[in-house]
Amino acid sequence: MKLLELTPEDALTFGSLKNFTAGESHYQHSTFPPPIMRFFSLGNGTALKIMGVFLKHRNELFLPMPADCLKKRKQEEEEVYVPKWNEELKSPFVEPFEKGELLNLEQAEGFCSFSDFAESYAKGKSFSAKKETLFQEEERVGVKLNYDKRVSQEGYLYSRIYLRFENSRIVLLVDQDVQKPFFATVGGERRYAKVKPVKDRFLDFLNETVSIEKDRLYKFYSTTHLYADLKGEVKINGDIKFKVEWVFSLEPEWVSGFAKPFLYMLRPGTVLWLRALESGLCKRLCQISSRKEVIKYGNESKDLLKRGWNSGILLEVT
Repeated sequence: MKLLELTPEDALTFGSLKNFTAGESHYQHSTFPPPIMRFFSLGNGTALKIMGVFLKHRNELFLPMPADCLKKRKQEEEEVYVPKWNEELKSPFVEPFEKGELLNLEQAEGFCSFSDFAESYAKGKSFSAKKETLFQEEERVGVKLNYDKRVSQEGYLYSRIYLRFENSRIVLLVDQDVQKPFFATVGGERRYAKVKPVKDRFLDFLNETVSIEKDRLYKFYSTTHLYADLKGEVKINGDIKFKVEWVFSLEPEWVSGFAKPFLYMLRPGTVLWLRALESGLCKRLCQISSRKEVIKYGNESKDLLKRGWNSGILLEVT
């Protein structure tokens, strides 16, 4: 298992699957973190199993904000509230009053530092998260060309959002033991980026062993897009059974690739509250399955887990 740090030579674009045709739709946004398949071709001849896409900003690793976190509305210095399990309500719960005042809360979005994740969120503690500009958005304009006449076509002006990572780096969590740096092309227009393996204490955290006790609550924080049937039992690493008690997520999005089916998937940062149905041991970095992750299309079938989908971090609920 390695972390690969990407240093792009230029701004990048990671478009969504929203229909975009110059002349019909004149604007295309860029999403981050993108689905892991946007980096499958990085392998320098090796098929990478990618288990997460993160950012490193000024030597600090940042993860997508867990979807069960709440914050006060319109606050620059965000106090992030982490819910606790309420056995009477049978659901996660945040106390709505603070010092006798009713809190006006909304879902926290964006990113949180690994320090806040490991030292506060993983222990069920609230934390303060200062807003950081992890990347800059650039709007660029383009036109559709008539190659026969060597002119632009009338009405086919469009704009696209690019992401520039001036003080940040894209970081990929991969299952392979990559040893040497290399160059690769990244993003919608295949811009060059330098790729190198790096060390970080994040790897030590992921390698920790979690002792799972029957009937105890745990949280699964997804580091990739997630495609599973969450209405029944799920398994961690295809072995230990859990019951899904609660799901927190951002709006799901469609994910697909060239000649691949469209899948409606939960985004990175999704949090599943799970109750263990049996005991066992596993690493914090794991994958969740429900027998829905083997996709059949045409004459082919693909196991999503083999390329890294449904990956995440298992946490004890305190």
